[in-house]
Amino acid sequence: THSRLQASHGAFAFLVMRITYKASQAIDTAVIFNKPISSSVELVGVRGLEPSLAPGAAASPAFDLLLRLDNGDACGDQYREGGSVKVSYAGVPLAHGSTPGFRLGARSSATVAVNATSDGVGVPEELFRLMSAERRLGVAQLDIALQLGWPGWESYYWIVDLDG
Repeated sequence: THSRLQASHGAFAFLVMRITYKASQAIDTAVIFNKPISSSVELVGVRGLEPSLAPGAAASPAFDLLLRLDNGDACGDQYREGGSVKVSYAGVPLAHGSTPGFRLGARSSATVAVNATSDGVGVPEELFRLMSAERRLGVAQLDIALQLGWPGWESYYWIVDLDG
């Protein structure tokens, strides 16, 4: 009976080690599959950066962006529901847009075009003066924020030269 008890303890220890090993593999796989997508943004077009005029006559700022998304070393597909993009200058929102849902295969990348617009709202006069002065100095920068949807609810943020 003593040797039978030792054998059952040995089998139990082996079973615990095996379960622990399999759980560790599952966690490693989950970490790989839930790895954040790397990304970058390029400003490819700007329109409507004029000061607000009379009510209703304001130009509408619009920004054409290219989002580059990379699945890197992940072993599986990455899917994200559509998201939102916000373009700001000196903390003032100028335009917003939507990103489509997408699926990236393992170790693949994609480029997504996004158009951010402002629905008829022009650039406030004081902000336009600041932007004009900073553009003359070559230091004007836009803040671009991207929020991707489920399952990651990932946020990305870039500072992009306005005239660069």
